[in-house]
Amino acid sequence: MDGLLKEQEKEDLPLPILRDDLEIVPTAAQSCGAPAWVIYDSVSNRYFEIGRELLDMLMLWRVGTVDKLVRRVRAEFGREITEEEIGQATHFLISNALVRDIPNNDFKAMAAKVESDKRSILSTVMHSYLFFRIPLFRPDKFLHATWWLVSPLFTRAAVWIIVLCGVFGVYLVSRQWEHFTGTFQFMLSWQGAALYGLSLVFVKSIHELGHAYMSVRYKLRVPTIGVAFMVLMPVLYTDTSGAWRLTSRRKRLMIDGAGIFTELGLAALATLLWAFLPDGGLRLCVFAIATTSWITSLAVNLNPLMRFDGYYILSDTLGFQNMQSRGFEMARWRMREILFGLGEPAPEPLPPNLRRIIILHAWATWIYRFFLFLGIAILVYAFFIKIVGILLFVVEILWFILMPIWREIKHWWSIKGKIMSSKRFWVSSLVAGGLATLAIIPWSTQISIPSMMTAEKEQSIFAPFPAQITSFDIKNGSNVKQGQLLFQLAAPQLENSIVLANERQALIESRIDRTGSDDEDRASLIVLENELKEVREELQGLQRIKSKLMVRAPFNGKIADMDSELHPGLWVNPNAPMAVLQAGNAPRIKGYVGEQNVFRFAAGTEAKFVPENLELPIVDVRVTEVAEASNEQLDEPYLALPFGGSIAIEEADKDKLRPIEAAYSVALQPNENETIVVPQKVVRGVAIIQGEPQSFFSRAKRQVLKVLVREMGV
Repeated sequence: MDGLLKEQEKEDLPLPILRDDLEIVPTAAQSCGAPAWVIYDSVSNRYFEIGRELLDMLMLWRVGTVDKLVRRVRAEFGREITEEEIGQATHFLISNALVRDIPNNDFKAMAAKVESDKRSILSTVMHSYLFFRIPLFRPDKFLHATWWLVSPLFTRAAVWIIVLCGVFGVYLVSRQWEHFTGTFQFMLSWQGAALYGLSLVFVKSIHELGHAYMSVRYKLRVPTIGVAFMVLMPVLYTDTSGAWRLTSRRKRLMIDGAGIFTELGLAALATLLWAFLPDGGLRLCVFAIATTSWITSLAVNLNPLMRFDGYYILSDTLGFQNMQSRGFEMARWRMREILFGLGEPAPEPLPPNLRRIIILHAWATWIYRFFLFLGIAILVYAFFIKIVGILLFVVEILWFILMPIWREIKHWWSIKGKIMSSKRFWVSSLVAGGLATLAIIPWSTQISIPSMMTAEKEQSIFAPFPAQITSFDIKNGSNVKQGQLLFQLAAPQLENSIVLANERQALIESRIDRTGSDDEDRASLIVLENELKEVREELQGLQRIKSKLMVRAPFNGKIADMDSELHPGLWVNPNAPMAVLQAGNAPRIKGYVGEQNVFRFAAGTEAKFVPENLELPIVDVRVTEVAEASNEQLDEPYLALPFGGSIAIEEADKDKLRPIEAAYSVALQPNENETIVVPQKVVRGVAIIQGEPQSFFSRAKRQVLKVLVREMGV
């Protein structure tokens, strides 16, 4: 438009003709307090916020030409407008299809610019893949016809009743908290998942009706209710764009928050019902509705970093419309000023406090979006077939993460002369260079691995089978000799079996003794002798088992970690150690190192063992052995996470301690000049090994390559 105006300065250019069906109505004031209006396009059901300057031009737009418009604005409003302002207004009207004709085709250049602003096919596909809407029905007649039924719920009395129900319901649930939380276990089944899915559809339908009925309360039209797809995930939506007509910011906020208010009210009533209903299907249904409503309302809908209710609530609270796009522009400007100090004016004048809030919100949204899109990319990769998953993962990363960064870098390149002439640029370059140097230089040498120190020789003392303690004469710290009796156990069932076997033996022997006088016994002599042999073997086996009830010391040593609950008459579990017998003059130290660090040291490397108990001394040690293969399961339960250690294990296998990440066992030994008292129990801690230096960059590269090799099946 500007070029066209310059080429035809002497001509009085015609203005595009505004559509007759457009409506201009006042709306809530702008964030700076200035009055604002909106243009309502009834065909597309869109609203466009405008300020006083554009309103003045549109009121006189029908004068027909640029020159007449300039003169009429000067005469009626006492201010000058430039051809550039008229060009911008014309571009706005044409690009949003608010004109019905462009006389004499004098605006071909503008039409070409509008055409160039359109998205490419690839851009359209990618944005549609991320988000698109499908209107389902027009609810306006239904909403107005049924308003009289729901209107009592939109009163102050109803709100207080629901609040009291919610408070009373939460109190009653707190009295049955274990039962309430225990219901989640059922929800992990496929029936529970289906119930949650149905409750989510129900809750979200009520949520959208809350927005719709609140709009009806303020005499607004609700054109559509439909379903939107965010990365192919369906989300219900209600078109409440009519709220732009409202001049009261409070009423806008009521429409924005109506869905959340409705869900919280539903959650309050469902929570109260759960407390009174008996166990059964109906109670499970209200449980699903209550938990779904609480979680989605507080954790999802109130999130201001996505374009959900929380975003619009924040936008209308601040009186700052189109907060995301305007905020991103403001945040980019502020970032350039911090990095380069260009001294450029802000994209728009805002009060300092509001500008600070908008910039912080934009930066937080960038960070949130980075992790959101990264998570979406990983999910897409995980749930599609491998080749399609890899392709979509790459597209997600390139399009939604790297492309915005690349566009900003291109802008920096376009103003590189101005950037490089700034003093701040060299400071920022120095800081960036320093950070890059820290990332590249291999400065990290210390490797910390979870470890434990025990006696050189150690054995846990177990009962041979379930038995009862009859006596013992040892305690923690007792010195014992090999073969010394530690525990005397008894097994009544075993004693009964021995008594029965003895009686059977005596019976068979008596029958053998009568074979000389009894013809029947004489005929079965061979059978009786075989039975006697079996009984004697059974008795010998039972006696061998009984001998194990006398638990003796397998070697000379000292008793440690003896169960303090042991006493005569107590039944003991054969899987639970009664005590630990330790021997040796030097401690044994063992740890586990992860795959990313196992290659950085070898046998003979110096290290330090730092006990978890800081009252114990630090021990100078050296590595004596590093396993060549990772351990399928941990040999030392004390180092596993469920037993107070730091090594995460798989929860699916309860019988074996399988580490989630590869773990290589490392044996360490104290230096010869170290004088160490052999511990009376296991001492947990970390071994700090002086390994080969490694940079942050090389560590990240190795991790990425490991994942790529694993996923590609190389």
